[in-house]
Amino acid sequence: MRDTDYKQPANPFHPGEILLEEFLEPAGIPQAAFSRTIGWTKSRLNELIKGKRGITAEAALDLAKVLDTSPRFWMNLQTTYDLAQAEKRRNAA
Repeated sequence: MRDTDYKQPANPFHPGEILLEEFLEPAGIPQAAFSRTIGWTKSRLNELIKGKRGITAEAALDLAKVLDTSPRFWMNLQTTYDLAQAEKRRNAA
């Protein structure tokens, strides 16, 4: 099976948006409180949520530990998002 045979989301969400909308908001956790819990600065967390920063392997480990998810979940979100952005740029050229 080729890579092109796998369906990817047409417009994947940035992992920061997933973090905010699927984890923080439903649990009623303010960004400032979450940044203290995870051991990040408020600006680092906010940059991730705003899509100005991506998920690194270290960030994936931190998020997985605090949110009881897997690091692969976060890395897969980032990779899917990055690939979609690269395809958009290539198609626009």
